[in-house]
Amino acid sequence: MPYQPTKTLTAFFMEAIVKEAVKEPFTVWGYLKFGMPTIEFFRLILVCLDGYIRGAALGYTFKDKYDLLVSMMVKPSQVKKYTDYLHQVAQQRVNSYPQEITSIIDFFISTELAKDKLTFDDYLNKAKTRIKLDSAAPRIKLIFEEGTAFGSDNPDKVSRLISRECRTSSLDWEKAKLLGLTFDIASQEMNLKFLQTWVTFNLRMYTRECFPELVAALEL
Repeated sequence: MPYQPTKTLTAFFMEAIVKEAVKEPFTVWGYLKFGMPTIEFFRLILVCLDGYIRGAALGYTFKDKYDLLVSMMVKPSQVKKYTDYLHQVAQQRVNSYPQEITSIIDFFISTELAKDKLTFDDYLNKAKTRIKLDSAAPRIKLIFEEGTAFGSDNPDKVSRLISRECRTSSLDWEKAKLLGLTFDIASQEMNLKFLQTWVTFNLRMYTRECFPELVAALEL
């Protein structure tokens, strides 16, 4: 029997993202104050966005070995079913976006708003509410895993969206500033080269410790 880790690939990456926030305060994760029983809705969306971007980079980097990645998230018998589910969720997001995708920030946030049928003003008003961390965790996990499917399915979009280009936003972030909700789009969206290095390094560490039988298969 291969050694089974005490935490999933998703949990490992979530923990790694938090550690990165210490070294890289410009990341969305750096906005969180850990140890608090609640977080604001606005911060939750930004955390989900950061998880989605990192998940997309993981799926993009290991797109030819995607089933192996999923096998580190769920039991082997569930890989096919869960892979299909994540691909479907990711594709629904792409299909729901009303225009050509020019920014992963607009893409993610606009489709999140559409899910709840919110306008951007509604979104800012809801940002004043507070959400329990334990109820937010499943959403963050799914968003990260959905991001891996998006990265695997749409490498051309990922390489363009997670770049230093296409930074114009249709969302009125000036209104967010009125609530004290600052978010600098130009500095928050990370470049793909950095993310590829980050996910490869972390996946290598995790795989060697928890799934040594997959090291060769993932070419780590």
